[in-house]
Amino acid sequence: MLEVADFAVAPGERVFVEGASGSGKSTLLGLVGGVLAPASGVVEVLGELLSDLRPAQRDRLRADRVGFVFQIFNLLPYLSVLENVLLPCRFSAARTERAGGQAALVGEATRLLGRLGLEEDVLRRSATDLSVGQQQRVAAARALIGRPELLIADEPTSALDAANRVEFLRLLLGECAAAGAAVLFVSHDDSLAGAFDRHVSMGAINKLWSLADA
Repeated sequence: MLEVADFAVAPGERVFVEGASGSGKSTLLGLVGGVLAPASGVVEVLGELLSDLRPAQRDRLRADRVGFVFQIFNLLPYLSVLENVLLPCRFSAARTERAGGQAALVGEATRLLGRLGLEEDVLRRSATDLSVGQQQRVAAARALIGRPELLIADEPTSALDAANRVEFLRLLLGECAAAGAAVLFVSHDDSLAGAFDRHVSMGAINKLWSLADA
């Protein structure tokens, strides 16, 4: 369970949220992403009160303005690397436009993958043919295409070794900075916290967890 008195991420801010299993990290991301509804209180994302939006409007907000990097990647195995990266633009004209328009999509996907350390020769391959580290980069490129205003990352480095973790984070945050995106990054690995503007523990956010942990 989660009880939050107040929590905010400023535009362009990079926030690292650290907490153990069961501390409410996934619930927090579900609320911010509009997948879960709070029992009380309000959740405002990018200037929109989620309680004021119909389900279709929340879906549109996520599609147009929010990027997600999932812990288990959620890449579609029947799509190529390129098709996986371009998937958000199939559902959002706004993201397509911000990526430079329909004619520029392949070039922008290639650029993002290159920035994240993947060469053009992977574009037509199935995402499931790639290594774990490569799949993580594809998931990040998919989240970043079309310059979302908020990037939400749920334990995105958990499957990487220490060296790849640091390099992946450097590339991810560099691309977010170039896009001007705010970052809400959740992980149990507090060794990554130094790369962020602010480090917050779930114990400081979740009053119920603080009481249980006392």
